[in-house]
Amino acid sequence: MRALTESEARARAGLLDVQSYEVFLDLTTDPVTSRSQIRFGCREPGASSFADLSLQTVHSAVLNGQALDPPKDGRLHLPGLAADNVLTVEGEAGYSLTGQGLHRFTDPADGAVYVLGQCYPTDAPDVFCCFDQPDLRASIAVRVAAPAGWECVGNGPVTQRPAPGEAGQWRFAPVPGMVPFEFIVCAGPYVTDARATAGAGVSLTARRRRSLTGTDGVSALGRFAGTARQALAWYERVLGVPCPYPEYNIVFVPGLIALAESMPGVMCASERLLARMTDLDDEWVAVVCVHEVSHLWFGSYVGMRWWDDVWLDEALATYTALATYTELATYTEHVADVDALAASDPWTAFCYRSKEEASWLDGLPRSEPVSSSVANAEEALAKPPFIVYAKGASVIRQLGALIGDDALRAGLADYMARYAWHSAALDDIMACWSRASGRDLAPWADEWLRTAGVSRLWPELTTAPDGTIESVTVHQDSARTHCIGIGLYDLDGNRLRRRTLVTTEVSGPRTPVPSLSGAAVPDALVLNDGDLTYAQVGLDDRTLSCLASVAMDVGDPLTEAVCWNAAWQMVKRGEFPAAGFAGLVARRLGSPGLPLAGVEALLARAVECADRWASQDARAGLREEVAAAALAGAGGSRPGSPLQRAYAAGFAASAHSQDQLDLLRSWLGGAGLPDGLLLEADLRSNILFTLSARGLASDEDLDAMVAADPVSGERHRATCRAMRPDPAAKEAAWTAALNGGLDWQMAGASAAGVWVPGQEDIMAGYRDRYFAEALPTLASRNSETSQRLVRVLYPATLVSAATLEATEEALRDMQLINRLRGTVLEQQETLRLVLAARSSTGQPAVQFDH
Repeated sequence: MRALTESEARARAGLLDVQSYEVFLDLTTDPVTSRSQIRFGCREPGASSFADLSLQTVHSAVLNGQALDPPKDGRLHLPGLAADNVLTVEGEAGYSLTGQGLHRFTDPADGAVYVLGQCYPTDAPDVFCCFDQPDLRASIAVRVAAPAGWECVGNGPVTQRPAPGEAGQWRFAPVPGMVPFEFIVCAGPYVTDARATAGAGVSLTARRRRSLTGTDGVSALGRFAGTARQALAWYERVLGVPCPYPEYNIVFVPGLIALAESMPGVMCASERLLARMTDLDDEWVAVVCVHEVSHLWFGSYVGMRWWDDVWLDEALATYTALATYTELATYTEHVADVDALAASDPWTAFCYRSKEEASWLDGLPRSEPVSSSVANAEEALAKPPFIVYAKGASVIRQLGALIGDDALRAGLADYMARYAWHSAALDDIMACWSRASGRDLAPWADEWLRTAGVSRLWPELTTAPDGTIESVTVHQDSARTHCIGIGLYDLDGNRLRRRTLVTTEVSGPRTPVPSLSGAAVPDALVLNDGDLTYAQVGLDDRTLSCLASVAMDVGDPLTEAVCWNAAWQMVKRGEFPAAGFAGLVARRLGSPGLPLAGVEALLARAVECADRWASQDARAGLREEVAAAALAGAGGSRPGSPLQRAYAAGFAASAHSQDQLDLLRSWLGGAGLPDGLLLEADLRSNILFTLSARGLASDEDLDAMVAADPVSGERHRATCRAMRPDPAAKEAAWTAALNGGLDWQMAGASAAGVWVPGQEDIMAGYRDRYFAEALPTLASRNSETSQRLVRVLYPATLVSAATLEATEEALRDMQLINRLRGTVLEQQETLRLVLAARSSTGQPAVQFDH
């Protein structure tokens, strides 16, 4: 199918006025019968245009009573348009294996079938004929024929349903202002677990598949719906716009490709969320929920005009979700550990989980702006999600620090009022923020949103003859305007205490901070204290040594995350020894004040240090050290808490010595577990990943995992089998990963276990096979799944000049599509840095205690 370009979209939007769609899908047939009728106007009668259509089979296409020629390359030619037109198309839509378009899931537990029709980002033409571009909005009404016993959910409220227990048609009320890729239908024998009224009278429900009754997380669906209800009310109040849709249906969809997605009237959530929904103190699921609710405004009510501004939907949703969660009392009446809640600030979690990854990718040669001109949707979706989501949200928070949160929110309310049910672009929202703040923000938008790369900030402190601070200067390698906090810290015994925090505006290559002159010289000076800006922060030797002496515990979880991120960036630049970083993590684990997100992130980084950034000779010792610290953390945490589960998962992921592996075997049998720790599905799978990689997990172990985990068990079994140190297992997994006829989730699960640190000898021959087999195969498929497989199958564990040379040759010789080429470039640069870090002979600037 030929990709729609921006110039074609502009021309079509200038010519056509799309008024309404009527879509019918018959889910009782295979392939699915699809029939659509589009009413639209033409501003230049007699002109020609085209509709987007890529059904499996087209039986008929009629424009104003005249039969049309079949579509070519995904386009249906529309000649001689009238002022008012009716286009009717009937055909058959097939089910996909990629999770996009129409997707069918058969429940292995009871044989029940569930169908998802979801069209984002470019799959609407596979389901029905349409004008598939973000600035051609219209009313969409849907009818669905479904088997007996099924429930159907669509974008609009149900206006007609079959009699109970009978097959028949479901009708949904028309929904105004929709874009074709917002179309969603969820159908199957779903069970409704929660009903509520939200906001200004919005009907809210939560559904899941029938066989999950009694499994982990299902009991928390009511609380998840409660979070959505509170978020709806918050957005209505802050944005000044009632929820645009009378119903909001939350459906936990089996086989969903995304973690969650929200379109007009519907949130589809992955069943993978269920495993963490039982944790009352864990903010992650709640933030995901609040993010999706925000899309009812950012993306649906007002959406991007073209794909270069996809950040408008995603970055605004990410920012407002984090800001919203800090103000909602969703969990405060339920939490079991108030201290854990206080340390679970979502901005701290965001700093650990997303912001560091965004700034790291933004520092690579492949870096792209948050907003930049793209020819088509494929180019837009080739951008790293961390740039679109995390960097976008980070710079919006930075803008809030610069102009004030009140002005930021006033600008968002203005944006909602001006562009209701329409599309907008970067300049539109910047004009709203400029009016609200009284400050011309066009230069700010150019610096932060239209320019690629991440700023690097570092301090320079000079001492006066009397021993006080003579001057502090903030240097940066780019000309951006920041509002940052600068913290001065002093050692108090074995603790670090913040003495002073100043907030200042930084711009240009060097900015003096006169307010700090005359103060006593601190033991540590931390830039971006409080994490207001988006930047890579440099730590001077004195500060780094001081931070290392207290294992980064600065007394404030968010600023501690900034310090850990700075040190982690130094590891990846070869400026900080990986073994030293892992040792700092081991010292910090189990100590008070480290939030759940910090435990998870630091454990993952410490294991990555051992497996990737440190020399192979150091791997075993580092893993054992980290595992011992994680085990101690699990034993010292509140029994049954999310922190205890995070430490246990870290131990399972890092265990290496025979004693540690033996303990994992005991855990698997239900013995030797720390007090209060349960062998839940996630912990079981983490244990089996490690045991499988050492050849210590039997088929019976994997069968038990599948029986205990109806959501992810089959996928985890495929990964475990692939992780075994057995050439036959590797060959089977490689074949499954590249099997185009296999469900995308199972292909990805097999791929995830192919490359295991420590199995380099077994995998040596697969480096050439990646470039000779995998890349050409995946390049021919051109799908989101292909991009994932290109990344996961890359021979990252074969850290050598030969792998780097093979990558460079492939990039020279192969004509990779843009999305896949960017992924390979990212892997190439990371491998180059790993090689440099492993070969670094420089001595660390600080001493580390192990």
